[in-house]
Amino acid sequence: MSEKLSPEQVNEAFQKFDYNNNGILSLAEIDKAVIYLYPQFSDKKPVLMRAYKAADTSKDGYIERDEFPHLIELLYYFNEVYDLFQKLDKDKDKRVDFEEFKKGYKLLGITRLSNDQIKAEFDKIDTNHGGYILFDEFCIYAAKKKLVESKTSA
Repeated sequence: MSEKLSPEQVNEAFQKFDYNNNGILSLAEIDKAVIYLYPQFSDKKPVLMRAYKAADTSKDGYIERDEFPHLIELLYYFNEVYDLFQKLDKDKDKRVDFEEFKKGYKLLGITRLSNDQIKAEFDKIDTNHGGYILFDEFCIYAAKKKLVESKTSA
């Protein structure tokens, strides 16, 4: 399936993948559901992990029935963020260094910055100060800057 699910389909999917019928989905159950329902996300584990963490509002490590529709929406949102991140990550090492950022920062809607301003923006995103922008750091920045339209707040 490539389209968003209706509320009825979401409920049906939840029931189908709640293998032990305990009303919650583990990460393993979610992974199986995503592979079945959204194969286009199956090779994008960072998208799945970010959506899973964000949808788990109870922070218990499981996705409950009322969290499941949000998980589906977040898969779409973080997929778009991931696509943007990959455009910046030219060497495909799953992190963006300063040179990659400098060459691609205009993709983020940032225009006409001096080298010092570009470096300051890079440092703002690189919250762990590791010298690279990681996908999780980029997701936080994307949400703050509203780089990707979403029906949900990520």
